[in-house]
Amino acid sequence: MNDFSKASRAPEGFLPEVKAFAGFLLRYGITWLVFFLLCRIAFVGYHFDKLRGLDAATLAGIFGYGLYIDLSSSCYLVAVPYLLWLANRYYPIPKAASLAKIYTWCCFVLAALITGGDLQSYQEYGAKLNAQTVAYLRYPKEALASISSSPLVLLFGLAGLLVVAGVLLQRTLCTGLYSERGGRGVRAGVLRAGLGILGAGFIFLGIRGSVGVAPMNPSFVYFSQHQFANHAALNASWNLLYDVKYYLRHKGNSFVYLAEDEAKGRVERIMGRGASNDTEEVLTTKRPNIVLFILESWTADLIGSLGGEKGVAPFFDELAKDGMLFTDFYANGYRSSYGIAAVLSGFPSTPEGSVLNHPLKMERLPTLGGSLAQAGYATQFHYGGDDRFDDMHAFFVHSGFQKIVNRDSFRKEDMNSKWGAQDHVLFKRVIDDLNSERTPFFSAMFTLSSHEPFEVPMQPVFPGRDEISLFKNSVHYSDRSLKGFFEQARKQSWYANTLFIFVADHGHSLPLHRSDIVPERYHIPLLLYGEVIKPSYRGVRRAEIGAQSDIAATVLAQLGLSHDGFTWSNNLFNRHRNNYAFYNSYTGFALRTPEQTTVFDNVSRKVVLRTGPELPEARQVETLKDAQAYMQYLYSRYAGL
Repeated sequence: MNDFSKASRAPEGFLPEVKAFAGFLLRYGITWLVFFLLCRIAFVGYHFDKLRGLDAATLAGIFGYGLYIDLSSSCYLVAVPYLLWLANRYYPIPKAASLAKIYTWCCFVLAALITGGDLQSYQEYGAKLNAQTVAYLRYPKEALASISSSPLVLLFGLAGLLVVAGVLLQRTLCTGLYSERGGRGVRAGVLRAGLGILGAGFIFLGIRGSVGVAPMNPSFVYFSQHQFANHAALNASWNLLYDVKYYLRHKGNSFVYLAEDEAKGRVERIMGRGASNDTEEVLTTKRPNIVLFILESWTADLIGSLGGEKGVAPFFDELAKDGMLFTDFYANGYRSSYGIAAVLSGFPSTPEGSVLNHPLKMERLPTLGGSLAQAGYATQFHYGGDDRFDDMHAFFVHSGFQKIVNRDSFRKEDMNSKWGAQDHVLFKRVIDDLNSERTPFFSAMFTLSSHEPFEVPMQPVFPGRDEISLFKNSVHYSDRSLKGFFEQARKQSWYANTLFIFVADHGHSLPLHRSDIVPERYHIPLLLYGEVIKPSYRGVRRAEIGAQSDIAATVLAQLGLSHDGFTWSNNLFNRHRNNYAFYNSYTGFALRTPEQTTVFDNVSRKVVLRTGPELPEARQVETLKDAQAYMQYLYSRYAGL
């Protein structure tokens, strides 16, 4: 029996009408507030290990400030049932209660799925579920491969429990809301209209979050110096829709902090513009072959020679003993497309996304491959997966790679992982292709076996089926595959005249569940290796602070080639360089110098982390301005591409 089988006329008068309006808004609003409270409890419980170090006041703030944004979210969802309910009080709408129930249940399902996705997104990237993550659904096969190592049964189970809880809340609090019509007559109709407008006003105010100039935005709930607390307070569904709107909207530079001239001047000082270029020459030849390994997710936390866990990448550590290892080196961003652009074009990433996803901008960048091709190098790029993913193929073409090997170039039986050809298959193909390539050559490759779901053709060395163990095994397998590559490469005629460069595409939150703001999350290896390195430079550990964007200028300078077009690339062997590294998280950015690392969050517009020695307040103000100037000037150049 539905609500309309027992429909009744409401009592006449002012108070009954007010009671009806208040009752609807309260009952429907409380339904959603409790539902979102359960979602937040799920988030905090799923990431319970991140609560360490949070005091009681901060824990209370997660739920107190979270209630604020939950109210805005609830008001969005109340609006449609409210309009339906208001119309029904004037004239009976068939199945009004059923329509409201179906709408509400669909919203429960959607919000629960978003919450489940948010749980794992934060686990993997240290960032809330956002538009960039959702945009990857346009690559369904790769998206499924990425999530296949996630605890899907647990995540869907939690989402299902949230839906069941929502349905029970709706049945308990909202049954009968559509069974009563308003009083008759003109006076009752006018009163109802006035109350309807007032109720709509309350909903609008709840959505907006304030009567001031600023409407509800994420900074309303950024209350703590602990980023996890701020992120936990954010409503996952509200945040995703806000981010999608922000992502789709054409916008100007949202990273403006200083006058443009001051920002430019600070950046030129940071980058050492005007200083003489005195490059250490570390190679025995100006035209070596170059083999560049871009290693998927190789965080320094798993590299023993960088202070990470020993035994995960033992062959890499062996190479480091005879090569040049940069011990204070960083990824510019947290996704592969950011790292590939930084390594091959010398362009740092921005929180707005990868330049690879904007062809008109990407095509205006100089590239390492293009510069080497102009210098007479044969160029090739190898990737065992689908290089159309994240617009990589267009970038490889633009980069001047004369030969591009992707998954279409491998046999079907070699497609032995969800992403494509495993690393040992990729490395064998590289060896075969280099043996028939003219010299000098530039060969770049991008590995994939250490990407989620971390499934590799190897008996586990690290026991366990948890993500940390799977991740360590995948890196160990890639390291073992590297050893196989060098066993074959050392037999080839081109080996003695080859410079090998190893760098990661980005770091990883695993195995230590690093926050997305700390420098360690972006700490990655850079290793130069080969017989073309002068003996006095072999086995050396370099302490220069650098980032992926510095590789292009560094390589070109060693070859005596111009790198003037690589504006953001800072030659690591220039004796007069300023040591720094820049990286960005999803909502902010950081500038690391020998003096201090300053991490700024652009949502809360606050410094969220400083590492290094305690500096006088005036000096801290200057380090912040330097970081802001770099981001501001970088983004203005990005927008102008």
